Amino acid sequence: MRRAAAFLVLLLCLYWTRAQGESGGVTGNDITQTEVQSEILAVKATSDQTNITPDIWAELKGLRDMAIEHSVELRTARARWRSWSRRFIVSIPAIQARLTTSESKNTVLEARLAASESKNAALEERMSSSENQTKMNASENVVKELQRENTVLEARMSSSENEVVKLQIQNAVLKARLNSSENVMEELKREYTVLESRMSSSENEVEELKRQNTVLEARMSSSENEVVKLQIQNAVLKARLNSSENVMEELKREYTVLESRMSSSENEVEELKRVNADRPKVAFSAALTDEGKVGPFSTDSTLKFSKIFTNIGQAYSPITGIFTAPVRGAYYFRFHGFESRTSMIIGIGLYHNDKKITVSYDTEDDIGHVTVSNAFVLELEKGDVIYLVLISTCGVYDDLNNRTTFSGFLLYAL
Repeated sequence: MRRAAAFLVLLLCLYWTRAQGESGGVTGNDITQTEVQSEILAVKATSDQTNITPDIWAELKGLRDMAIEHSVELRTARARWRSWSRRFIVSIPAIQARLTTSESKNTVLEARLAASESKNAALEERMSSSENQTKMNASENVVKELQRENTVLEARMSSSENEVVKLQIQNAVLKARLNSSENVMEELKREYTVLESRMSSSENEVEELKRQNTVLEARMSSSENEVVKLQIQNAVLKARLNSSENVMEELKREYTVLESRMSSSENEVEELKRVNADRPKVAFSAALTDEGKVGPFSTDSTLKFSKIFTNIGQAYSPITGIFTAPVRGAYYFRFHGFESRTSMIIGIGLYHNDKKITVSYDTEDDIGHVTVSNAFVLELEKGDVIYLVLISTCGVYDDLNNRTTFSGFLLYAL
């Protein structure tokens, strides 16, 4: 009977200890009750030391392994939660509080396990030395008290199991969320890598743009200086242009005046051309002869200049020696006479119609070679005649050298 009761008490203690480990929480009163139960187990174990003690040790070792496994799992969950919390900076106060509570309960449970191991060692010693019947009776009373407490603990155990189920569900949800968060984190890492690459490329582009901007600023500064210089040059050029425009305006006015004068002159030239085209062209020049001596004659004789050099308009006749004016106008006439004979007088007269204009004389000296010449501008009517006369008793000389000549031409018509 006693052996059965001791075994029942042992089973209740093991069940309660497991429930406390799974629920994760004990109090100071629970630790005291554990010490009392350990003493009771030590007393009961004295009645059957051979079978119960090994089972208790095995159960306690299993309970310790379970507590260690639960502690490791809680630490792993907390480490993952802290990593997830650092990555996403998400606050989960309730879960953190529960994890902290579970860790504290685990710590208490580990302490209780250590105390139980030490007390079990003491129980073994007490079981080997203590066989006091009095303690056995006291222990039976304590067992009855423990049975009542075990009933209460069973209720608490049931509640703790429900709480454990809820925590397991929450842990499953947290694991799922953590896995999802880890997937999101991986995706964010990939995006971060891409963004980092793009950022590096953008920074390189920014550096290149900065360098280009520096070059452009230098070029802009140089261009601005050039612009200032060009503006100064433009101002000077504008002033010169204004001056040039004024000069151009003056030149235009002068050009207009000159153009008007030129037009008038051209008209006059055209008029003169028409007049000159209508005016007869009259000019002649002739020498007397190649025979040498001419005269003296007893009477005045007309000189016939037979060697024609020019006879434009055919107004001079070499046969008669007379020039006949083709039009009314002003005419120019010139004659030249030469004599080489010793003591010979040269005398030549110029006649207009029958009117003597002039007579030119000269006497040959001992050396010889005398000349006479004269020229006149005469106004003639159409048909008037001009001729030269060798004065009587005078002589003249001409040969291949053309020393005696007669010339004339029309200056302008009247």
